[in-house]
Amino acid sequence: MRTRFLSQTKNLLQTNIDALDEGAALLALLKPEHYTQGFKPAFHSTIGAHFRHVLEHYRCFIKQLNDDSICYDSRERDQLLECDFDYANRTISELKVSLVELESRDLDRVCQISDQQASLPVATTIYRELLFLQSHTMHHYAIIGAMTRSFGAQPADDFGVAIATREHQKSCSEPVIGDSPTCAQ
Repeated sequence: MRTRFLSQTKNLLQTNIDALDEGAALLALLKPEHYTQGFKPAFHSTIGAHFRHVLEHYRCFIKQLNDDSICYDSRERDQLLECDFDYANRTISELKVSLVELESRDLDRVCQISDQQASLPVATTIYRELLFLQSHTMHHYAIIGAMTRSFGAQPADDFGVAIATREHQKSCSEPVIGDSPTCAQ
C-alpha cells in the first residue's frame, strides 16, 4: 500500500512540475509586453497577474511546508513577478527544483491549512495540497489561455485543461477542430 502511495505521490509531483513547464512553454510564445497587457473589459487583470498568483501559491506551499502550517493568504504579492517576464521564468525554474526536492520528504504527513476567513486551521496533507496546487494552476491557465489567444498566440490545445478533462477527451471520439468532442452513447 505504501509503495502505491509513493508512486502516486511521485506522479502528482511530476504533474505539478509538468504544469509549471506548461507555463514556461506559454511564456516562450509571448512577447514581454503581452505579459503586462490589460484585457479590459473581458478581464480585469493581466497574464502577469495570473502568473504571479499561481507562482505565489507554489512559493507559499514550499516556504511554509517546514512549519507544517500553510496559509495561501500569506502570499508575498511580489509585483515584480507580475511585470517582469524574465523573473517569472526564473521563478518557474526555481519552483520546479523545489518540487523535485520534495520527493525525499514524507508527503503523506498531516499539516494544517488556514486562511483569513476560518478561525481554526484544518488538517490536510502535503499530498492534498499538491492536488490543490495543480487544480488551481489549471484554473488560472484556462484564463491565461483565453487572454493569450485574444492577441493571436496559440498555446497548446490542452493548455489550461484539467487532467480529468484531458483523460475524458481521450476516451471520446476525436474532436473536429472547433467542435466539442462527443462520446458515443
